[in-house]
Amino acid sequence: MSTLYRNAGEKKQDVIVANIVVDNAVRYSLTEGGRYLPFNELEKELMREEKALAMARLAIDRAMQF
Repeated sequence: MSTLYRNAGEKKQDVIVANIVVDNAVRYSLTEGGRYLPFNELEKELMREEKALAMARLAIDRAMQF
């Protein structure tokens, strides 16, 4: 069975990234007193792009298994 990923860790990372809800994502800030802060619009756009790439890799990997 062929796969796109070199190891299981890479696939797990793509599954995690593909399932992130970008609009609800927050980050922990050490400089703002340990608060959870929302991402700015540029960071959200980059997260959406990475999510799309992860979903595409997962779809390609799924197609390779048939």
